[in-house]
Amino acid sequence: MKIVIPSLVVCLLCTATVIHAENEAVLNQAIKDLNARAKTDADKKLVLAAVSQQTQVPEKTLQSQMATTRLNYGELLVADSLAEGSGKTLTNIIALKQGKGWAALSQEVKINPSSVLDRLRTTEKVVQMSQVKAKQAENVKKPDNPDSVRLQSQAPMAPRMGHY
Repeated sequence: MKIVIPSLVVCLLCTATVIHAENEAVLNQAIKDLNARAKTDADKKLVLAAVSQQTQVPEKTLQSQMATTRLNYGELLVADSLAEGSGKTLTNIIALKQGKGWAALSQEVKINPSSVLDRLRTTEKVVQMSQVKAKQAENVKKPDNPDSVRLQSQAPMAPRMGHY
């Protein structure tokens, strides 16, 4: 019995460490996925708008925060989410982050990392849908000469062969 209890404690600690490492890796990947959506200037505007919508922080404020903190879109979403959920300021969150991962910091301020992960994934999906809509709108361009328009469903008519 004396051996079983310490062994059980060691197993629980190992499991907690593995879960923590997985949380960190998954959260970091979600941050990378969101940032990868910001390829062009138009995409950056879409990502910024989506982060603003998710965090309820105005876009101008987010731009200012990005400039002063050097955080990217995903990290800023996480930091602002942790600040909001914990009642701390963004400055406090960044100070607490030093040397820690986002999942560890999330747990430290008593916020479930999976709720932050949900925000990241939701934001990325919103950006993805916005990019698809923008691309579709771009593909539906008006022609310069409306007289030369032919519906795509209309095939060119073959000339008649002979007389009837």
